[in-house]
Amino acid sequence: MTSPPSHRPVEGHPADGPVAAAIGLLAKQGFDATSVEELAEASGMSRSTFFRRFGSKEDVVFADHEQILHQVNERLAGSRLGPLAAVADAALLVFDHHLRNPQTSRARYGLLQAVPALRDRELVTSHRYERAFLHYLNDKLPRNDRREYKAVAFAAAVVAVHNAFLREWLRAAPGAGDTTAGDRERATALAAELQALAETFRPALLGSPADAAAPAQPSPTVVVTVFPGPADKDAIAQAVRDALP
Repeated sequence: MTSPPSHRPVEGHPADGPVAAAIGLLAKQGFDATSVEELAEASGMSRSTFFRRFGSKEDVVFADHEQILHQVNERLAGSRLGPLAAVADAALLVFDHHLRNPQTSRARYGLLQAVPALRDRELVTSHRYERAFLHYLNDKLPRNDRREYKAVAFAAAVVAVHNAFLREWLRAAPGAGDTTAGDRERATALAAELQALAETFRPALLGSPADAAAPAQPSPTVVVTVFPGPADKDAIAQAVRDALP
């Protein structure tokens, strides 16, 4: 088995502060009860600037996902890992983003539980990560029509495993004191699960080393013998023997 992907955390983005402030206010006051003007003020910008940067209340809830999706695509484009390990590494980058922004991620999770329209938007967001992984796999994996659907399955499975770990973390009440060690353990456990998933899909997507080492079977030799007239069995057998290599 290959070693687990060693993901590199990404630095904070300049928009993280305004997004965190807006999501925090929405979680505190309620989605419908909070005006765009209040969100703009909490984010430290004018109403017009808020609309220009985020577009709407719904958009600001998922604005950091736009940033992290861009970073995912950059990470994949620059990765020197194998295709399956690179996708696992990119998924760990997303998880790391949430671990570095626990208040914002948990506040958004509370909003999603309270506002059905936001839950629908979350499904669309998750699907965008899945598409990014699939696009990368289709570009990097050997060309094979039968593998295309297995790549779809692997991309979806990576997102599903990531989201399962993320939901478990979001639902866990923050403990007292430093949670860094616990978060590190969760990230390590996720890395191990993604590695196991990659190993499960590896034979279907990349083939096994045993398959590559197997000797090629010789092609059968076909001999066609044509006689101008009737021929006995001995003559036919001799003609075949003469034609064989």
